[in-house]
Amino acid sequence: MTGFYARWAVMIGGIILLAMMTFQQYQRDLSTISLATVLNSPATSKTVRIQGMVKSGTLTGAVDQGEATFDLVDGPTTLPVEYAGPPLENIRELKTIVLLGHLDHETKTFKAKDTALINNFGFVAAAYVIAVFSLGWAIFAMSQRVMVLFKEIKEEKLYEPENEPLASKE
Repeated sequence: MTGFYARWAVMIGGIILLAMMTFQQYQRDLSTISLATVLNSPATSKTVRIQGMVKSGTLTGAVDQGEATFDLVDGPTTLPVEYAGPPLENIRELKTIVLLGHLDHETKTFKAKDTALINNFGFVAAAYVIAVFSLGWAIFAMSQRVMVLFKEIKEEKLYEPENEPLASKE
């Protein structure tokens, strides 16, 4: 039985390690920062991801050339954005977008250099968690049943010597 529990401990430890690594990758590469947080942060040239909606009537510039200026809105916070990067095929007013860039603290303008996909992974993560727990429970229940069956087989008499009356007459 000790090997059984050790095997499950290793499996659970591996799942926890995988979850921690996934969370770190999400925080590093996929999570966005609110506009208020970017505006109130200390001056840095570190690239950050922000998410907001393009304010109506503020989109100007050569969008098809990859140069645009607009205001990004997130709740009550508005942030002017200067975009210079790959041509934007899907940017339009009143659309929620994710921008990569940094804040110029002198002009309080966000200098965007690229766009990213909007991350809405809440339902996907919940589905994976439910699936992993369901499969883990099913495997655990099956292994418990196998252990009970193994124990029953082991306790049964599997070998009984055959009574041969002819062999003893000689």
